[in-house]
Amino acid sequence: MNVMSMQRHTRKMPHSLPEGRAPLRRPGAGLPYLDAVSATDSMEHENQRLSAYEHQVKHAFDRIIPCVRKLAAIQYEEDFVPLASERIIDELDLTPPTDVLQKAWTRQLDVKQLVSHLTLATYYRFVSGVQHVNPLAHPQCADFVSFLADCGYHRMDITPCADGRLAHVIRYVLRLPAEVVRRKAYAGAAFAVEDNVAKWAEVELKRQQSAPGTNTKYLKVVAYHFSSIDGEREGCAAHGSDDRKAAEFGRDALLGFKNAVAQGFSRPDAVEGLLIGIDTATDSIVLHTPDLEGSIDIDSSLQSTDCVGMSSDKIRAYIGSYASHSSEGMQRLVSQLIENNLAQLAYVKTNHDGCYPDVGHAERFIGIGVGFDEIQLRNLMYFGYLTTIEEGAPDVDVGLKIFKGLNQSRGLSTPIVIRFDYYGSVAGARERAVARAGRVADALKSRYPDHFAAGDIHYLQLSRDLDTRAAPEFLGSNLPSLTEDNLS
Repeated sequence: MNVMSMQRHTRKMPHSLPEGRAPLRRPGAGLPYLDAVSATDSMEHENQRLSAYEHQVKHAFDRIIPCVRKLAAIQYEEDFVPLASERIIDELDLTPPTDVLQKAWTRQLDVKQLVSHLTLATYYRFVSGVQHVNPLAHPQCADFVSFLADCGYHRMDITPCADGRLAHVIRYVLRLPAEVVRRKAYAGAAFAVEDNVAKWAEVELKRQQSAPGTNTKYLKVVAYHFSSIDGEREGCAAHGSDDRKAAEFGRDALLGFKNAVAQGFSRPDAVEGLLIGIDTATDSIVLHTPDLEGSIDIDSSLQSTDCVGMSSDKIRAYIGSYASHSSEGMQRLVSQLIENNLAQLAYVKTNHDGCYPDVGHAERFIGIGVGFDEIQLRNLMYFGYLTTIEEGAPDVDVGLKIFKGLNQSRGLSTPIVIRFDYYGSVAGARERAVARAGRVADALKSRYPDHFAAGDIHYLQLSRDLDTRAAPEFLGSNLPSLTEDNLS
């Protein structure tokens, strides 16, 4: 069997990082042999589409700091307010926060507030636009659902780490349709077993009503991560960058979920687990497949880099040799996942010379609550799935620790989006979502009083009716400049 290998490279860090982002990779640190990938026209077209979208969205956020630097340099000009307003409109396409600009000549420009305002306003514009155009729509949703059923599964549910470097795991790394694959992220991929059992029961009830007598399983996937570049520092923060600990935790969580369903519902074969490791420097994947009893050996793995240049038939033969302990359906599924991942390796090769320039954290904001399905881009947002701060405290703590290095070290605040989506067709759902958003905001203030006293946290509260394509509803913010009027 193929033993899990997570080769690490070390390099000297620069003394300072531009714009507080992650250090640039050294030349030539990309994956070997990627030139052997024979990309089809359709794959090249898809990669071009995904690349254009990623550049467009991230560029909108990355223009903010350079724009604010220009404004800070002219803040004492007599006509500063109209000049600054014009630049914000021209360069960022946002409504200027006039009250912040007007106070600059007496108090100095409040850069903390301005950057947070523009970041949160950019997110709102982004999420509002996505509802209408669905730029990452997968062309083969129905085909994938059928394929999944042929493999023996009726639902695929992925829990990645909340680390922003895994936010693109579905649509980019694995090239799956986000429309039909469930994703809930937690720090260290430490998902709540009870929440997942409740979701399994909900899905199972609907399945029994719509397709009684079918014998398919609920597929639960945990995606942990490691880094082949500076792995001792750039691995999973929740597990102390200990790759083995992260993998073992994911394996044990999958077993705990499977056992909970078996014991609570007398359904020992209802759930199957799959453990995937993702190299956040290159997007290559390592798969640990279960045996027929559901056990996963983390020392046994399949690596997508072993399959670079292989045809589909050779990939299936490779899987058959090294995953013979798994069911035929699982073998078929992971063969497709590896083939999909090869397209992503070609993407990283073409756009980043095989290795991302932002090897470490480079998230632009934190998102907490229930929602954010539109975030399918790497290193854009650190995500904490929660309904209460008490429940999600570890996720928020890790996120704030990350942003202490990204933003607070530069004198900037941490922008946080608090969002709770709901189905408007359910009586009282909106009111409950609004109440949750309010409670989370209040709990943030109680848990992190020093951050708020120093102006180091700025938040935006939103909710969205999932039964419509309407833009999210503005609920509030601790930024006086951020109002419903200047977001519309």
